[in-house]
Formats: sequence, structure tokens, C-alpha cells
Amino acid sequence: LNGKTVRNWDLQAHGLMTMTNVIEKSLNTGAAFAERKTGHKTFHDYLVKFGFKEKKDIDLPGERVGSLAPIETKNVRDINFATASYGQGISVTPLALIQAVSAIANGGKLMRPYVNAEFKPTQVRQAISKDTASKVTAMMVSAVDKAVIAHIPDYSVAGKTGTAYIPDFNKGGYTDQVINTYVGFAPASDPQFTVLVRLDKPAGAPVAGLTVVPAFHDLTEFILNYFNVPPDRPGTK
Repeated sequence: LNGKTVRNWDLQAHGLMTMTNVIEKSLNTGAAFAERKTGHKTFHDYLVKFGFKEKKDIDLPGERVGSLAPIETKNVRDINFATASYGQGISVTPLALIQAVSAIANGGKLMRPYVNAEFKPTQVRQAISKDTASKVTAMMVSAVDKAVIAHIPDYSVAGKTGTAYIPDFNKGGYTDQVINTYVGFAPASDPQFTVLVRLDKPAGAPVAGLTVVPAFHDLTEFILNYFNVPPDRPGTK
């Protein structure tokens, strides 16, 4: 696209893939394909619906907002939308990412985040349909089950890795350093919490599966036990 080549993180081709496979294997090419099928305008509209351009009105000072600027410029290119589809170019705050993933867990309902326990839950909007949220959740559960690292016996866990290269703000382009993230929720059939683990500039720029996923597993397992959350898949190992 525009003289640039979209490659997968492992520099491999994977043949014919379902969208569930794309999530399981974190395929950049699959994400770019889906964005092209969706269409630039619809893709952008969904990023807005998920709240990536707006402040959350959280009850803490100094809130920042991510940026969709690379896909909103006057001469935006197809390659900008392709890279945005797998999380490069655009930016998002950790809070916005938690809010968006929680909307998937919550049947598509985007809720206002808050710290003060006296506040009552407030729905911002319906970001996606309940059916779509259910299908994406199933994809995320499959990704956890296949990768195993974040899997917890007796529970369905929905999760997704993220490995994003850090921009070079002086020379342009990207550095060889990354941000690793893992975000997910459990139990997937009746979500009680969302967990996000982020690690900036891990040594050697490994993929997220080698760094933040074990931490996500341990924290999620602790929360499930601490709050005595009933298993939703008893007997599974």
C-alpha cells in the first residue's frame, strides 16, 4: 500500500485464515484486510464510537487523550488506515483501552470510568451491537485457549496481546523499542473485571506473549480467587 509493505510480526505468511485465527496469531495482514473490507469511514467511525478521541471525564486531574490524527489528515493514505488497524500510528491512553475492551465485555455498552465509588454506572453509548460483542469475545477466548499462557482452569478468559513500536519523535518513523500490553476480562461469559498490563521498552523488544501475559495470568487468577468468582467452565484444565 502506497509503496509500503505490511508484514506480520513473525515475517511469515500464514495462508488462508479466519478472523478468529487473525486474533489468535496477531496477524497484521489479517487486521489490514479486515479494515479494507470494513471501509475507511466505517473503521474511523468505530474508533470514535469506542471513545478514542474524547476525554473520559474521570474524577482525576490531568487527563490526556489519544490521537487519531494519522487517519484524519487531509491527504490520508491507505497505509495509514492499514497500520491503524493493528495499533500503529494512532495512539490511545491505557484508560481508553480499558474502557473500550470493557465495552466488548459489557455487551457493546461503553461506560464512563470513575474512581469515586459513590458514582453510579453511566452508559456513554452503545459502541457495537450485543451480537458483535459476543462474537469478538469468543474470538478473544479462543486466543487465550490456544496460546495457553493466560488460560486459567475452570474459567473462560478473553484476552489480547499488543506489541507496538515506539515512534521516533526526532527523526520520524519508529525506534526499535516497543510497548507490550495485554488486556482481557474474566469470566468471559459473565465478566466481573478487566485487567490491563503494560510494559514500556522491555529489553530486547520481545513480543507481549513473553513479558506481560504471565503477569496478566497471575493477577487475573488472584482476583478470581480473592472475590470468590464462580467458575463458568468447571472441569476444564
